[in-house]
Amino acid sequence: MSSKKLAVIFPGMGYTKDKPLLYYAGKLSASKGYEVLPIEYNRFFEGIKYTDEEKQKASEMSYDMVTEALSKVDFKEYADVVFIGKSLGTIYAARYASEHKLKVRHIWYTPLMYTYTFGEKDAVAFLGTSDPLSKVDEMKKVADENGILLYTYEGGNHSIETENVLTNIEIISAVMKETEKCIP
Repeated sequence: MSSKKLAVIFPGMGYTKDKPLLYYAGKLSASKGYEVLPIEYNRFFEGIKYTDEEKQKASEMSYDMVTEALSKVDFKEYADVVFIGKSLGTIYAARYASEHKLKVRHIWYTPLMYTYTFGEKDAVAFLGTSDPLSKVDEMKKVADENGILLYTYEGGNHSIETENVLTNIEIISAVMKETEKCIP
């Protein structure tokens, strides 16, 4: 059996692999011996007017890039695979794993409700209580119904950040400590 490990990074819309949650998750994964594969699709969201039609088109083009990038990966070569997603990226990660019947673990930063519709169960999620894109009580209920551990951070927005920089440093530290438990 192979001992190779892979961490695939799925950014959010405008939340790139270089922003704190994904940057540190990637660094943490690499430090644990994982090959880190960041998927790049954010360019499709630059300059769109955010009409439903434009968002849908950009989203489908982005998912096509996910499919293309991951079609080159032989998942059977890896003893352990973790998909790390942020917001929209959590949907892509869950969708890809479900459609390709992959046995992977998921780390979801600020997942959207639609993420849960793909039936992925091996996941841990992180959410700010002031996330304008989430109804925290509903997310807690859905996570619980799916057996997914959901960590919440008081006052955190959709980036799990508050207006206080020092609080944000404490939050990112707490999130990464829990993330590390998911990346052996």
